[in-house]
Amino acid sequence: MKKKCIAALVLTVALASQPVWAFAANSPTSNGSIGSSSSSDGSGSIGSSSSNKGTTSTNSNTTVTVSATGVKTTGATTSASQTGSTIGVAVDTVTTTGQQVTTNSKGEAVIGDTAVAFADSTAATAGLPSDVVSAINDINAGKPLNEVVQGVDLTGFNALTGTHAIITKDANTGTVKTGPVEVSLYVPNLVANVNNVQLLFYNNATGQWQLIPAVKVDPVTKTVAVNVPGSGTLSVVYK
Repeated sequence: MKKKCIAALVLTVALASQPVWAFAANSPTSNGSIGSSSSSDGSGSIGSSSSNKGTTSTNSNTTVTVSATGVKTTGATTSASQTGSTIGVAVDTVTTTGQQVTTNSKGEAVIGDTAVAFADSTAATAGLPSDVVSAINDINAGKPLNEVVQGVDLTGFNALTGTHAIITKDANTGTVKTGPVEVSLYVPNLVANVNNVQLLFYNNATGQWQLIPAVKVDPVTKTVAVNVPGSGTLSVVYK
């Protein structure tokens, strides 16, 4: 418990200096592995310069970027994995239950009384058990999920994204909190022929891996709505 508290504190502090990530989208290959794509996602940014890859020159967690599909994310709600895959928590939108998703002064997504953001790469695995860190590295190396993650039946599942460390906090106090909150994840390499999309999630509070079914999958906007139980490490997976 002490180790988890220390890890949570490190992650919370790290958010204050999180950079804006910029990279090209990835796409699933024919064998189900994570493959790089050099094509543009067509995204641009508000209040800063952008390239055909949707990069942002302003190093600000509050900078809003709009994807080609109209999804808005901020620097604080965008993350890049070791594989180069990108993911984001959509802002300026509503959940499937009609709850508003706004942003705070730090650029974090705010859903009800919960603030959501991603940890940067240096803090993503801080304080985690060595076997979990090993599994995370193996996922990002493209190894079969059912061979590297223990305690979850991942037979037939493949990783659509690399791993990303998400932080859920009390929107008023900024302290790390647990409890389900619906987030809409922007996944640039989500395509219509991907089936059984779920979230592979390592729960920091329980110390366990779990599969979380998607609430809604929209390949048009390239978003996956899912209820995350708190802070942890996630990867979007599919069969």
